[in-house]
Amino acid sequence: MKNLLKTWIASSFTFLFAFLFNFVWETLHAVYLYKDHNFLALPYVRMVMYASTVDASLILLIFFSGYFLFGKKHWLQNYKLKQSIFTIIFALLIAIIIEVKAVYVFKQWSYNALMPVIMGIGLSPLVQLAVTGWLSMLLTSVLLYKKY
Repeated sequence: MKNLLKTWIASSFTFLFAFLFNFVWETLHAVYLYKDHNFLALPYVRMVMYASTVDASLILLIFFSGYFLFGKKHWLQNYKLKQSIFTIIFALLIAIIIEVKAVYVFKQWSYNALMPVIMGIGLSPLVQLAVTGWLSMLLTSVLLYKKY
C-alpha cells in the first residue's frame, strides 16, 4: 500500500509538471511555427490546453513504462543516466509517430517557414516530449527524493 501511494504521488507530480512545461512550450511554439491554425484567444487556449493534456498523458505513459521496466521499486528514486536515456528515446519515438501521422498522413497541421525540420519533422515538436518529459521526471525525482 505504501508503494502504491508513493507511485500515485510521483505520477501526479510528473503529470502536473509535464502539463505545465508542455503548456508553456505549446504556447511559445504554436503561434510562430505552425500555419493554418486559428489563433483567436479562446480557441487557441483550448487547443493548447488539449495538446498539453495529451502530452502530459504521453509522459505519464513513459513514467509507467519506466516503472515496470526498471522494477517495482520506484524508478524515480534512482533517476540517473539510464532512466534519462529511456525517457528521452521513448519520447522521441512517440514524437516521431505523432508528427508523421499528423503532418503527412492526416494533414492535421503543417509547419511554416520558421520551423526548422529534420528529415521532414519539425524540430520543436520532435524534441518537445523528450525535453518536457525528462524535466518533469527529473524535477519530480529531485523534489520527492532530494537526489541531484
